[in-house]
Amino acid sequence: MGYKTKIAIQKIKNEDVKTSVFSALELINAKELMQKDNMIVLLKPNILMGKPPERGVNTHPEVVRSVIQWVKKFNPAKIYVCDSAGGAKVGITEKAIVDSGIGIVCEEEGAECLPFEKSERKIYKIENPLELEEISSSKLIDDADLIINIPKIKTHWQCTLTCCIKNMFGTVLLANKAKTHAQAAVLDRFCSALVDIYSVSKPQLTVIDGYICMEGQGPSSGDVVKLDLILAGYDPVALDSVVCKIIGFDPSEVLYLAKAEQKELGSTDLEKVEIIGETIKDVYRKFKRPKLKPISMPLPKWLANYLGKTIFKATVKFNKEKCKLCSTCWTNCPVGAITPPLEIKKGNVPKWDSKKCITCFCCVELCPHEAVKFKINYIKNALFSWMGLGCIAFLAVVSLFFLWIQVN
Repeated sequence: MGYKTKIAIQKIKNEDVKTSVFSALELINAKELMQKDNMIVLLKPNILMGKPPERGVNTHPEVVRSVIQWVKKFNPAKIYVCDSAGGAKVGITEKAIVDSGIGIVCEEEGAECLPFEKSERKIYKIENPLELEEISSSKLIDDADLIINIPKIKTHWQCTLTCCIKNMFGTVLLANKAKTHAQAAVLDRFCSALVDIYSVSKPQLTVIDGYICMEGQGPSSGDVVKLDLILAGYDPVALDSVVCKIIGFDPSEVLYLAKAEQKELGSTDLEKVEIIGETIKDVYRKFKRPKLKPISMPLPKWLANYLGKTIFKATVKFNKEKCKLCSTCWTNCPVGAITPPLEIKKGNVPKWDSKKCITCFCCVELCPHEAVKFKINYIKNALFSWMGLGCIAFLAVVSLFFLWIQVN
């Protein structure tokens, strides 16, 4: 038998997150990574936006606390806890750090919680790129002796799942996330971009927050699931694949996993995985799927671009009751498809330009009031596309031709 990567699955009992985290890390013998003295350790949780822990949007602060406490056992020189929240406004990550509860945990534990955008920058060239040639990110990624990824288990309307691979999208700074969406608007290309981004940092260790999770319309507007799990391991592709099995998804549905495997970041083959602790069967809990998500097919780039911009184009709508005209949506739209109303008053909503929109859904993900919704009308989009109109015209000509034959 060949080498098998280890993945630990531990249940959280009686809300004791620390014991579950420590046990999972012990089961995979993670202390072997901590042999060097005075290490600089970088923790990368999911801090998407300013929502409280019980909403299940961000990595739970108690999971972050437990990982910090585990690292502290090995007397590191410095522990950083970093992310860059979704959005472009100055101070948005600082607000998310506070509102998520992660900021106070870091203060209590002596770790430095720092937005990536507040650190020194570095341009990283992508080796063997699938989509991106380079990214601008924090120099801390390069300076750290150890990077620990701490993602949360959530469904994702676009990518089906957001966990290990997707979490490192947070190393892209603020509005550059929207820029990435704009450059890779089709799902196939966006998933390739996610893998390129992950390949820059390649965390040596991952601790998955399966404490309070999200199903349905994740990553920010879904339903909360108290799964009470911690997973730990080294192979992000295998970990995401195991998470898929736990929540009742097929790993083949998550497009970026095949691309990450192609880039040799890990394996989806669970025959190559040694699961320690709980079994997948014992912790299985089927999650609700996102209601809508783009479809990806192996098409020529020009056709994929066309389909992404037309057939699978969504209509964005704003809820007048929920919308606070906070400016989050129009500030963060990468292509200026959303503009504020002429008068900022209750009952008015932003204006959406369907011709400019690239359906990156930054507006849906980042709205703090969950006031932005979308719907994809595939039939209408197909009929009113040039291909659809062309087919209708062709059928009309053929029908007239046969009618002419019958008449004559």
